Amino acid sequence: MKKIIALILGLVLLLACASAPAESAGTRATLGEISINGAFSLQCGLPEGFKVTPLIVERDQLIATITSEDPIKPIMVLSVAFDESYSDVERLNDLDDEALALLEQTFTLIDPTIEISYGETALGTRLLIAKQTWKTPNYIDFMTIYKGYFVEFVMTASQAAEEKTLSNDQIQMCIDFLTNLDFVPIDTETQEKPDIAGKTFTAMINGYHEEDNSLEVTLRQPVVLEAAVVDDLKEGSTLEISGEAYTVEKIDRQDDIIINEEFFLRPAEEGGYHVYFYESRLLENLATLRLPVAEDLVFLDDIDPDSLEMLEEPTKHTAAEFLEMLSGGTDSVGFGTDNVLVTFDDAGNLSRIERIYTPWQ
Repeated sequence: MKKIIALILGLVLLLACASAPAESAGTRATLGEISINGAFSLQCGLPEGFKVTPLIVERDQLIATITSEDPIKPIMVLSVAFDESYSDVERLNDLDDEALALLEQTFTLIDPTIEISYGETALGTRLLIAKQTWKTPNYIDFMTIYKGYFVEFVMTASQAAEEKTLSNDQIQMCIDFLTNLDFVPIDTETQEKPDIAGKTFTAMINGYHEEDNSLEVTLRQPVVLEAAVVDDLKEGSTLEISGEAYTVEKIDRQDDIIINEEFFLRPAEEGGYHVYFYESRLLENLATLRLPVAEDLVFLDDIDPDSLEMLEEPTKHTAAEFLEMLSGGTDSVGFGTDNVLVTFDDAGNLSRIERIYTPWQ
């Protein structure tokens, strides 16, 4: 299970100085897609005056912050992360007392002062509640399970707030958020197939299906804003990025166009502007496809698999060698969300896969 207590407490200092555009009550936002134990689009409702910002969106993990432009409002972080050892667990409600005691220890071994209790959402989903009242600012951590995904939602008082103790109303806001968090199934079989012939895409290698000798691959593409839209931006404008609306409070036109000291817009070779969030280029899922593995498929590896350092020249491998590497688990060979390129031939067949070096490999 992946814990995010350390992450949110570290984010408190970062987010205390940042502002987030407010949304009206009842607003729903799409956070991203996960696709380990089934493919889902995560959608959530937002408390009045809060904005959600996805930080990490990978096939097995999503982390997002929920913040307000009001610096005294609490800070919240959502983590959804798949755990293979709980892959057959439908909900937290299904665990017995012994299994729950093991989960409690993941909190109490880190911080023996935490108070453990249980609650449930308005839909009856059981919640493990870990509350810290001994240190300030206080925090509270809600944890549950859905289809092998650990859902963890942490709230802490902001540094700007005079009162560092969380109120019952704020705690109820967390429960309401989790009640309205939806895992919307994605039907990958009926989705429209994009034009892939002769093209190269950034991709995620989700897994290998031996029964039909195919790879499950999620194609991704950069978020690109039209030049005319960017040229017309000014303070007070509304900028839409991946379906989310942001109010332009500050714009600085240099080599990069900097929006709210948060988004960086950089000219794209094909025209328009790529979007970067704190120096990471934003990508969006294009399609998840089942692709046959041909015998002449080529795998180029820019990384030394032992040291994970960048090679001066990439090594070349056959399809069989690639599948042998992949069988060790996608994490062990580093096929992440932004370090794989897949190339299709003119007939639309998968012809090459390349793993490129990233510093966080």
